[in-house]
Amino acid sequence: MLRRISYAVIYFFKFMKELTMANYQVAKLVLSPSAKLKPGFIAVPLTATTDFEITSFANSITLTPGTISVHVSDDRKVIVMHAIDVGDDLDGLRQATKDSLEAPILRFTREERRS
Repeated sequence: MLRRISYAVIYFFKFMKELTMANYQVAKLVLSPSAKLKPGFIAVPLTATTDFEITSFANSITLTPGTISVHVSDDRKVIVMHAIDVGDDLDGLRQATKDSLEAPILRFTREERRS
């Protein structure tokens, strides 16, 4: 139980870091007169399976400036998100989203099951 709490605290601080970085990046994009934004939708495969995991991940995406979760597929294997700037590396964006938002959630929701 203590380990799960510590992972929840770690997630909180990682999310706050992502939130801060996203605020900076969105402000930079919006205030830059020569910004060439490439907004778009991107499908991100889900490792999360429970309602809590999927909802937490979707909310984390939506709370991060410049992104919003739009749809979870009926089979709950994919979440579609919109980003203000998807850039040219879609796989990199998918992986960064999973690494920074989904993985920490799974660490604290699944830790006890591994023991």
